[in-house]
Amino acid sequence: MAKIEYSALVNRIKGRVSHSVLSNWKGMGIIKRHNSGVHQPRTQKQTEMRGMLNDLAGEFYALTATQKGMWDSYVAMIAGAMTALNAYVSFNQRLQKYFPGTARKTTPPFTPATPTFPNTVSVTAIAAGDFCVEWVTPVAATLTAIVDYWAMPGRDTTINPRWTFGGSAGADALLVAIATAYPAGTVLKFRVRMIDSDARVSPWSHILSATAL
Repeated sequence: MAKIEYSALVNRIKGRVSHSVLSNWKGMGIIKRHNSGVHQPRTQKQTEMRGMLNDLAGEFYALTATQKGMWDSYVAMIAGAMTALNAYVSFNQRLQKYFPGTARKTTPPFTPATPTFPNTVSVTAIAAGDFCVEWVTPVAATLTAIVDYWAMPGRDTTINPRWTFGGSAGADALLVAIATAYPAGTVLKFRVRMIDSDARVSPWSHILSATAL
């Protein structure tokens, strides 16, 4: 990606030139290669995801003016660029992913505070591709621990891996059992975070490794 420095004569640039697209981003002029073939994979999972996003967007626009105003007020308390629609979709995606069948969250939490970060996290390989992920704190019964994992067949070192939801349990359980079908010797990575009843999430824990037995 190239950057453009403005002068007294040129203070804005926008549009397409040949195979490049010129635009503004956070006050800077940038040049990007034009993608002439936008790819939208049609796997079942990806189609379902796009369908869910469309449904959530439609539901947001169907909210009352008061409800939309509450989401607007909520995002105003969050640092960074996020719209009320973004927040509505984000919260309800989490609910659908971790608690399928949960009723839609039509109003935001009172504050953007996050749950307590999971501490002293560890993972142990048990047998036949099964693992046990544990933590020491928090232990609040109002929180749920979420565990994601990704496998490294052949010691894959992907920078942005595709994480898979492994399992969940109440924070007071202090562990989540993860069952996989990976053969012995497969290295897996794990991460943990907490989610509360308002669908607010803590940051992810540090990433841990374990080898299937």
